[in-house]
Amino acid sequence: MVYNNSSPVLGIIQNGTYAMADRYTYLPSIGIAVMLAWGVPFLFPRESTYKKILFPVGLIFLAILSVLTWKQCGYWKNGTTIFSHALQVTKDNYMAHNNLGAFLFAEGKTKEAIDHYDKSIGISPDLVISYANRGIAYAKLGQYQQAIKDYNKAIRLTPDYAKGYLDLGLYQRVIDAYNEAIHLKSDLVDAHYNSGNAYGNLGQKLRAAEYYKEDISLKQDYAEAYYNRGIAYAILGQYQRAIEDYNEAIRLKQDYAEAYNNRGSAYCIQGNNKLCCLDVQKACTLGNCKLLEDAKHGGICP
Repeated sequence: MVYNNSSPVLGIIQNGTYAMADRYTYLPSIGIAVMLAWGVPFLFPRESTYKKILFPVGLIFLAILSVLTWKQCGYWKNGTTIFSHALQVTKDNYMAHNNLGAFLFAEGKTKEAIDHYDKSIGISPDLVISYANRGIAYAKLGQYQQAIKDYNKAIRLTPDYAKGYLDLGLYQRVIDAYNEAIHLKSDLVDAHYNSGNAYGNLGQKLRAAEYYKEDISLKQDYAEAYYNRGIAYAILGQYQRAIEDYNEAIRLKQDYAEAYNNRGSAYCIQGNNKLCCLDVQKACTLGNCKLLEDAKHGGICP
């Protein structure tokens, strides 16, 4: 990732996720160089001492700097060497572990990459990108259940990260992992359910409903699957089918406040204010009062 910042790179204002970087030494070193260039001659007022002392000292100093520069440049051979070095000279560097994992993964060292993602998450349990990267690595190894867990964790930590998946082309990998899991084990209930959620987040409600249907066929008492399929049908404008699914969700889970709330909304859209009010009032007694307040404000419910 490239960061563009026109401010002087003094490190006073942090730029990106890192606190320090080698290139940040260039501009601050100008002041030290000027101080040495103008100040040292005052210590040796005689011109003859320049050649006897300063010249050989300067050569030695340049030689030392050349060796150190050559050594430091070696760390920048590639991403693996630079982040390995970063881990040697820093402590609890979760981004270095994550980035090293990414480069190892690109080199085909998937298991080593996962080890570093594990360490990154161990240091910073809320680092979304490490869960996403580890999920990709697990999917590469064919461990789709582990991949699904990491993708779900990333999305739970940052709901808006779904947009990030779309921007980076990674969200399709989530769906691919679910589908591969289904291909290997067709009766994997969670994979069908998560596939439906994934397509729902992408706005593909019809495909989402299809996956929830498969889920329900595998687990007929899956209240959440009925509820989510009801949402998909409602967005598609199929309100009666949505109500039927909300009915099943409520039958299976009688304190399902969200299902009462959404069924009430569907009734309101159909013009059945009586059933609408009964449902939103029930939802409110279960802790979800937003729609009831809106219905009262709109004169639909007393």
